[in-house]
Amino acid sequence: MNTIEGNALERFKNARRSTRLSRQIPIVITSLDPEQNFSGKFKTVVVNAHGCGIIVPVQLKNKTPVSVELISNGQSRVARIVLVLSVIEGASWLVGLEFDSPAGKFWEIENPPADWGV
Repeated sequence: MNTIEGNALERFKNARRSTRLSRQIPIVITSLDPEQNFSGKFKTVVVNAHGCGIIVPVQLKNKTPVSVELISNGQSRVARIVLVLSVIEGASWLVGLEFDSPAGKFWEIENPPADWGV
């Protein structure tokens, strides 16, 4: 991870309401906005009860609704893009996704932090 990516990740980690965990969980992100046709497989860089952060190779629009699907079991949640930070100019972006409602159990984390409400 380069310094810019690390700094962007640190800002994202400090911006949410529940404890963040550094986890690489395979997911599929699909845009629910017909004007933004986008879908891809990624791994999270951080997760919390309210969403996650991922690194993507295309710039996405803030506030875009998306589906977040766990590859492990096919379970999905609706989220929206709440943060888009350039990590490597023109090549990758840190994207923060926020669920419509907290979903501490969604990530299948054993012994999640107490503030996840599970």
